[in-house]
Formats: sequence, C-alpha cells, structure tokens
Amino acid sequence: MKTPDELDLIIGAALLADDFGAKDYSESEKRAAARRWFRANLAEFRSLVCGNEAVNRAFSSKNKDRNTLLSALADVLASRYGMQVPVAALSAQLLHFGLEKLCPSLAAIAE
Repeated sequence: MKTPDELDLIIGAALLADDFGAKDYSESEKRAAARRWFRANLAEFRSLVCGNEAVNRAFSSKNKDRNTLLSALADVLASRYGMQVPVAALSAQLLHFGLEKLCPSLAAIAE
C-alpha cells in the first residue's frame, strides 16, 4: 500500500489537474492541497462511511481483509468523489487516517 504522502500526491494532482496556472504545481503544493481538501471533507466522509452497512460488515469481520474493506470504502465514496479524485487513493488514505478515528462507533467493534 502507498504511504500517506504518496496518496496525498495522487489526490492533490487530481484536485489541481483542471487549474490553469503558469507553471505546474510542485509535489509539496499537491500534497498541501490534498491535505486541506481531506480535512475540509472529514465531516462528509464520516457521514458517508460511518453508517454504511458494507463498511461496517467489512470492518467487523473476524477475518478482517484489508482489500475487502478498501473495496467497501471505494464503493461508498465513488458516487460522491469518483469524478473529483481517485477513490482507491482516497479509500487508502482513510484507512491510513484510521476508520476508528473517523467513526468512533467502529472503535467499539474493533475491541
């Protein structure tokens, strides 16, 4: 799996792709844009992800499979963010962020 910095670079590049600037954005500018966007959208991620049955089922599975969880997240996020950012990268970034942190209700499931 890619690191959070690599995922920020992917997400930031997608977010800034349609900007018309005099020069290309640097990697640090892309990462900063991704981080700002991620923080600004945390409440919406929470609302989409935390109550989703497929995500809850994948998260609570006794044989928790990271790919199944990643797939469930991508399915949930695709309808809202699929045209804006690569949802696989966003899903992986949410896993790095921590679903227990995003959704306190999942923390109880994890224990």
